[in-house]
Amino acid sequence: MPGGGEVRVLEIPDRAGRGRSGTPRDWLIVSTVPERAYGEAAVERGLLDLEWVAPRALAHEAVVEHFLAAPAVLPMQLFTMFTGDDRALEHVVRDRRRIAAILKRIDRQIEWGLRLTWNPDAPPAGARPASAKASPQSRRRSPTAAAGGADYLARKRDQLDLARTRLKKARTQANRIYKAVSREATAARRRTATEQAAPGSRLLLDAAFLVPARRTAAFRAAVGRNARAGEDAGLTVSLTGPWPAYNFV
Repeated sequence: MPGGGEVRVLEIPDRAGRGRSGTPRDWLIVSTVPERAYGEAAVERGLLDLEWVAPRALAHEAVVEHFLAAPAVLPMQLFTMFTGDDRALEHVVRDRRRIAAILKRIDRQIEWGLRLTWNPDAPPAGARPASAKASPQSRRRSPTAAAGGADYLARKRDQLDLARTRLKKARTQANRIYKAVSREATAARRRTATEQAAPGSRLLLDAAFLVPARRTAAFRAAVGRNARAGEDAGLTVSLTGPWPAYNFV
């Protein structure tokens, strides 16, 4: 964290305050920061400045991802702070039962993100490219022979109807892909609020999947198979990860 000390590892004691014998099961990853830079008032001011928040968010994320190879990682929110190590350990010990349940749920699991975006300019499946040569009829047509206003409006209506039909098919395909990929995951969560953030949004799917680490290859293969079907429907597929299980903790 900018201005802070080195990252440290604290063993979490049991409820009686004793450390565990042998290899500990749970650890707390901490760093010490100066109060003048990270006190309540300083953080409140900083949160209003994206240039202040961004490097601190990236530093927090880098620490979380560094421990991604651990059996389970439970990320805390950015700017989760305590007055000292003892208070931090006291907090996690007091909340041990809930934390243990979360760790059990995400043990040896990682998160993947999948986004499907509709491209209205993508050619329909099976569409033939337009010929470079104009037809005899089009060559004979003069500007004065162009269709009238009614014909123009009819063509625009037909184009709009076609776009709506293609969008409906793309939505159907996006739902199918979500269901198919979900079968390869332990859990799936669809972020509908992001999908519906703007009227007429072309983002048709924004989802997170909790996947056993040992099934990563099978999951990615399933996404690849369904991506080809999505492309025929005009969908652009974006797979991100692996991530800590942010959406499942």
